[in-house]
Amino acid sequence: MKKRILILTVFAFYSSGMFSQSKLDSMLRKLPVMKEDTSKIKLLFAIEDEYLKTNPDSTLYYLNISDKLIKKLKASKYDYDYNFELVKVFHAKSDYNKALKYTLRSNQIAKNNRNMLQEAESYRTLFSLYQNLGKTDLAIKYALYSLKFSKSVGDTLNLSINYGNLSRLYFELNQFKKAIHYGEKGIESGKKYKNIKGLLICINNTALTYMNMNENAKAEKLFKSQLAIANKENFPRSSSKALINLCSIYIQTADKEKLKKSIAELNIIASENNSVLSTADRNVIVRLNAHYHIFNDNFKQADLELNNGIEMAINDSLQGQLLNLYYLKTNLKYAEHKYYEAERYGSKYDSVNIMINDEEMSKFSLDLEEKYKVEKKDKEILLLEKKQIKQRTFIYSLAAVVIGLLIFSFLLYKNYRARKKINDQEIIQLHQEKKIDATQNMIQGEEQERTRLARDLHDGLGGILTGVKFQLNSMKGNVILSEENAGTFTKSISQIDNAIAEMRRVAHNMMPEALLKFGLEETLRSYCESVSQNSELTVSYQSFGMEERLEQTTEIVLYRIVQELLNNTIKHAKATKSNIQLSRNGNIISLTVEDNGKGFDVNAIKKNGIGLSNINHRVEYLNGKIDIQSDSKGTSTHIEFEIT
Repeated sequence: MKKRILILTVFAFYSSGMFSQSKLDSMLRKLPVMKEDTSKIKLLFAIEDEYLKTNPDSTLYYLNISDKLIKKLKASKYDYDYNFELVKVFHAKSDYNKALKYTLRSNQIAKNNRNMLQEAESYRTLFSLYQNLGKTDLAIKYALYSLKFSKSVGDTLNLSINYGNLSRLYFELNQFKKAIHYGEKGIESGKKYKNIKGLLICINNTALTYMNMNENAKAEKLFKSQLAIANKENFPRSSSKALINLCSIYIQTADKEKLKKSIAELNIIASENNSVLSTADRNVIVRLNAHYHIFNDNFKQADLELNNGIEMAINDSLQGQLLNLYYLKTNLKYAEHKYYEAERYGSKYDSVNIMINDEEMSKFSLDLEEKYKVEKKDKEILLLEKKQIKQRTFIYSLAAVVIGLLIFSFLLYKNYRARKKINDQEIIQLHQEKKIDATQNMIQGEEQERTRLARDLHDGLGGILTGVKFQLNSMKGNVILSEENAGTFTKSISQIDNAIAEMRRVAHNMMPEALLKFGLEETLRSYCESVSQNSELTVSYQSFGMEERLEQTTEIVLYRIVQELLNNTIKHAKATKSNIQLSRNGNIISLTVEDNGKGFDVNAIKKNGIGLSNINHRVEYLNGKIDIQSDSKGTSTHIEFEIT
C-alpha cells in the first residue's frame, strides 16, 4: 500500500510537469511563425515566465530576444515588464544585488509612467530584496509604501503578497502574534482574489511562525496545504520549501514514517528541479537526508551525506549551514563511539560559531585552518600514543591547561581589541562633532548673511528703486518730450519695474518670508510651482506625514538643499521633469529629488563640484545620509536623517 502511494505521488509530479511542458511546447511552436509585433513580445514574456519555474538560465535567453524586439519596435511601454522580469530571474537565482539594480530601474520607469500599480509592485519587491540583504530599516519603509500604494489604487490582487511581506518582517523581529495576524489575513486575501503566489508566501510564513512557537500540529497542517497547492500549480521551489519544513518537524517529533515519505518526495522534486533550488536549499536537503539515515542507523550513508554537505557549504560560503552540519557530524561520531572525531568536529562547530557571532567569517578560511590544526594535532597524538599509552591522562590534563590558556589569551586579546575599538570610535566621534560644529557655524552664518542681504536689498535698494520710479512718473507729466524720447522714457520706467521685481525675487529666494510664516511644506510647494512656471523644468512635489512643522533651522536647511538640487538640474541636467518627495515616518525624515536629465559622473562631481559640496555640508549639519545615483536616464538623490 505504501509503495502504491509513493507511485501515485511520483505520477502526480510527472503529470504536472508534463502539462506545463505541453503548454510551453505549444508556445514555442507559435513563436517562429508570429509577426514581429507587440503580440510576439507578450508571447516571449509568457515563454520566459514558464521557464522561470524550472530553468532561470533559459529565461535570460528569451528575455534577451524580447529586449531586442522592444527596441526594434520602439515599444517603450514594455520597458517596465522587461526590467521586472529580470528582477524575477535574479531573485530566483538568489543574486539579490542584481535583482535590486533592476527593481530600482523598474521603480523609476513606473514613476515616469505614473503607473501606481507598477510602482506598488516595485515597492513590494524592494521590501523583499532589502530584507534578504539584511537592511531592515529600508525593508520596513518599503513594506509600508507597498501596502499604502496597493490600498490606494485598489490593487486587491497583490494584497496577499503585502500581508505576506509584513508577516515575514514581524517573524524576523520575533513578534510572532503580529506575524500570524498578517499571515492569516494574507491567506484569506490570497484565496479570495486567487493570487497563488501570495497565498503560498503567506501560508509558508504563517507555518514557520507556528513552527518557531513549537505549535507543530498547526505548522504541519499549513505546510501540507502549501505542498498541495504548489504541486497543483507547479511551483517547485514552494513545494521543496514545504517539504523541507515538514521533514524538520518530523525530525523534531521523531516520526520516522512521515519523515520517510516526505524525504522521498523531497528528493524527487530536488532531482527534477535542481536548477531552480537555491544552494542553501540544496544544502538543507543534504542535511535532512543525513538525519534520515541516522534515524535508520545507516551511519555510513549519513556520514557520506554530511561530507558532501560540508564540502558544498564551504564552497558556497554557507556559514549557517556549515554550523548545522558540524553539529550533526559531532552527534553522529558520538553515536558511532568515535569520541576523538566527535571532539574534533565539536571543535570545528565552536570555531564556526565564534566566527559567525563576531561577523568575521568572510575574513578567514575556516576549513583550511581547521584542517591544518586537526592534522597537526592528529600526528602529535598518534606519536604520543605510540610512545607512551599510559601517559594519556597526563596529556589530556596538559591539553586542558593549554586550551584554558588559549581561551584566557583569546579573551584578553578580545578585551584589548574592544577597548581599542571604543577609543578609536571616541576619537572619530570627537572629530565628527568638531566638523559638525564648524558646519553649523558656517550654515548659521550663511543664513544670517542671507537674511541681512535680503533685508538690505528689500528695504534699501528696493526703496531707492521705488523712489526713482515715483520721481520719473511725476516728471513724465511735467516734461515735454518728443515721441521717440517719450517711448524711451516709458521703457526706462518699465525696466525699473522689472529691476524691482527681480530684486524682490532674489531677496525672497535668499530668505523667503513664507518659510518663516507658513513653514517648509507650503513654501516648497510654492517654490516648485514657481520653478515650473519660470523655467522649462516641470517640478512635481509630493509629501507624506509632514502635517507638523519642523524646527526652523531644519526647515531652512532642507529648503536650501532643494534649491541647490533644482538649480543644478536647471543649469546642467537638461531635464524636463523633476519629482520631489518629502516624507516623515516617526522621527525619520526622507527627501528624494529625481530628474530625467542626462546624468553625470558622481565620483568626479564629488571631487570638484561646489554645489554638491554645499549640499553635503548641509546634510552633515542635519547628521544625515545622502545617496546619489546617476546615469544617462536621470539622477536620483535620497537624503535621510533623524530629528529629535
